Amino acid sequence: MQSKEIKQKRCQSCKELFTPVRRGLSLSKTCSPECDKAPPKKDKPKPKPKVRKVSAIKSDLWDLFSLHQKLVYSQDGEWCNCYTCDKPIKIGTIDCQGGHAFSKAANPALWFDERAVRPQCSRCNCAEEGNHYIFNERLKQEIGLAAWSDMYDGRKQVRTGGRQIYLQKIDYYKTRIAYLIKTKSGM
Repeated sequence: MQSKEIKQKRCQSCKELFTPVRRGLSLSKTCSPECDKAPPKKDKPKPKPKVRKVSAIKSDLWDLFSLHQKLVYSQDGEWCNCYTCDKPIKIGTIDCQGGHAFSKAANPALWFDERAVRPQCSRCNCAEEGNHYIFNERLKQEIGLAAWSDMYDGRKQVRTGGRQIYLQKIDYYKTRIAYLIKTKSGM
């Protein structure tokens, strides 16, 4: 009778390749008596790739979207005027914020709507709670009553999409911001 050839295996303790030895009916599981006495090494679990929360991605998108809107309404790419009080505000400071025509907490469809967001100073946006009356009167004059009514009627719609749509918008606004900075600084 011919004996079967024994394939190489990995040692349970040191993980090195070795040719097992037959011990009675079973094969050895370690490469040497020293490894037989040592506790087996545990394989380190592979770290799971970190998946960012949708809320964190949405926050990043808001930063880019807000900067985009400020640059659109800026003459030189550095300064813009508050939409409701016309105060000059420097882009990138805490005083320069993205204000909404309606509260973004109560109107989820307007969060990233370019028609509804304009640069505002912190006083108008925070202390005056958005100065909504003046904001909306100016917006009606700027975009027209039909577009404003369309925006107003759709303000309560819940928009779904999540992570992938936000990531696509982040890429879009990054390219738009780079273009706006390039054109505004070249003036």
